[in-house]
Amino acid sequence: MNVKTLKRLFSFLKGASAIAVLSVIIGIFYGAATVAIPFFAGKAIDNLGNMDVLFRFIVIIVALIAAAAILQFALIKMNNRVAYSIGLNLRNATYAKMHRVKMSYIDKTSAGKLQSFIISDVETVSDGMLMFLNQFASGLATVLITLAVMFYINWKISLIVVVFTPVSIAVSYLIAKGAYKSFAAQAKIRSQQTAYVGESVKNFRECRIYNVTDARIEGFDKLNSEYRKTSTKATFLSSISNPSSRFVNALIYAGVVLSGCYAGIGGAISIGALMSLLAYANQFMKPINDLTAVYTELTDSFACLARIFDYLDSEEIPEEKVADKLPDKNKQFDIEFKNVSFSYVEGKPVLKDISFKVGKGESFAIAGPTGCGKTTLINLLMRYYEPDSGDILINGKSIKDIPRSELRHYIGFVTQDTWLSDDTIMENIRFSGPHITDEQVYEAGKRSGSDSFIRKLPKRYNEMIDNDRDDISEGQKQLLTIARAMASDPSIMILDEATSSVDVVTEDRIQKAVRKLLNGRTSIIIAHRLSQITNCDKIVVIDAGKVSEIGTHDELIANGGFYSKLYASYISG
Repeated sequence: MNVKTLKRLFSFLKGASAIAVLSVIIGIFYGAATVAIPFFAGKAIDNLGNMDVLFRFIVIIVALIAAAAILQFALIKMNNRVAYSIGLNLRNATYAKMHRVKMSYIDKTSAGKLQSFIISDVETVSDGMLMFLNQFASGLATVLITLAVMFYINWKISLIVVVFTPVSIAVSYLIAKGAYKSFAAQAKIRSQQTAYVGESVKNFRECRIYNVTDARIEGFDKLNSEYRKTSTKATFLSSISNPSSRFVNALIYAGVVLSGCYAGIGGAISIGALMSLLAYANQFMKPINDLTAVYTELTDSFACLARIFDYLDSEEIPEEKVADKLPDKNKQFDIEFKNVSFSYVEGKPVLKDISFKVGKGESFAIAGPTGCGKTTLINLLMRYYEPDSGDILINGKSIKDIPRSELRHYIGFVTQDTWLSDDTIMENIRFSGPHITDEQVYEAGKRSGSDSFIRKLPKRYNEMIDNDRDDISEGQKQLLTIARAMASDPSIMILDEATSSVDVVTEDRIQKAVRKLLNGRTSIIIAHRLSQITNCDKIVVIDAGKVSEIGTHDELIANGGFYSKLYASYISG
C-alpha cells in the first residue's frame, strides 16, 4: 500500500476526479460538524442555569446534527460514484489489456485466471475503495480537529491520547501486514477455483466419458479446503485488528477519565468541558478504529490490485508504424517464407530454416505428422508470433511492415476449433464487420452448405446460438465458421483442419463450397485427411520442423519420399 500504488490506482478516476475532490471537502465538513457537537454539548451543560444560552446551544446542536446527516448522505452517494468509476475504468483496462498482450501470455494463462482479473479482483478493489473513501477524509478530519479542540480544552489531559495513540496504530499495522500475505494467497486460490470450475463446465462430457467426475470433485474439494484455510487465517487477522485497537483505546480512555476526574475535583476543568473531553477521547478513537478496520480490509483489495497491476504491466504487442496499405482485396497475392526459424521456448526450435513460395491464386497445402509445425507456420503468417529469424513476404513486402489489423483484413481463417459468439446466426456470420449485408450473409450460408439446417431452426438466421448449444452438431457449427469466413470475402484463405468435425457427406459438401471459395484466391490448407489436398497446386511437406519436399500430389507420390510413405499409411489406415 505505497504512494506509488495509490497514485496509479487513482489514475483510474477518469470522469470522477471532480467528484472525488468534492467528496474530500464534504468529508472534512462532515468531520468538523461531528466534532463540533460534543463541544457545544459541553457548553450547554455548563449553562444549565441559563435557559436563553442553553436554548441557543441546543439549536446549534440540532442544526449540526441535521447538517452532519445531510453531509453524510452526500458523502456516501459521491463515494459510491467514485469507487465504482474506478472499478469501471479498471475493468475496462483489464479487458482491453487482454486484447493487447502477446499471444505467448494468453497461451500460458488460463481463461479462469483472466476472468478473475477482470471480474472478481476488480470487484474486490471497488468494494475496498468504497470502504476506504467512506472513512478516510471524514475520519482524518475528525481526528485532527478533535485533537485540536482537546488541546484547546486541556492540553495536559490531551497528551495522554497523543502519546498512546501510536500504540494502537502500530498494533493494527502489524496485524494488517500479516493479513496481506493471507489475502494475496486467497486471491490466487480464488482464481484457481474460477479456472477449475470453468474447465469442468466446458469439458463436462469428457469428465463423464472418462468417469473422472469423482476425481474432479475431490480436486475442487482440495482447492476449497486450501481456500478455507487461507480465508480463515486472513479473516481472523483482519477481525482481530479492530478489537485489538479498541482494547488499547479503552486503556487510553480510562487514562483520560482518571486524569479528567482528578482535574475536575481540583477545579482545573468544568463539568461541561470534562464531558466534552471524554466524548472527544471516545470520538477521537472511533475514526482511528474505523480506519484501522478499513486498513485491514484493504489488504485484500491491495492483494488483488497487485495481481491486476502485474497483469497490466505484462508485455504488449508493440505499437506499429503506419504503413502503406496492401493492394485492393480483389487483387491476387503471393506468399513467401524465407529461411524462417521459430521456437516457442528458447533453445527448442519448432521450425528450422523454412523456405517456400505460394504463387498468386495457388492452393497450397501443408502436410506432415502431428507436431511438425504446420499450425505454427500459420501463427507466424497471421503475426500471432514473430519469427526468430528469416522473413515472410506478401507480394514481396515483409509482413513486419504491414500492421496486423491491415494484414488480417485480407485473410480468411477457419480453424479446427469452432468458436461462436453468444448471438444470432446472422451476427455470427457477419462477425467480421457491420459492412456485410444480410444478402451477403444468406449467400455465405448457401455457399457453405449451412443454409439447409439454418432454415429448419425456429428463427432461422435470427436464431440465438453459442458454443454450448447441444441441438446443433459440431459439424454444423463448423459450417457456420466457414460461412463466416466466406462472408468476409478474403483475398487469402487459410483452412486449418477445417473439416475435422464433420462427417463424410458434410465434408463433401464443404469441399465443393471451398473449391468455389478458393477459386482465384491464394490459399493455404492444413489437413490430416490427405485426400483433401490431393488436388492442391502444390504441397509442402514438413518433417521435424524442416521442409522435407515440395511438389504436386502426383510428383510427391512418384518421388517415393516421406509424403509417399505418409499417404500410403493414410490410405491403409
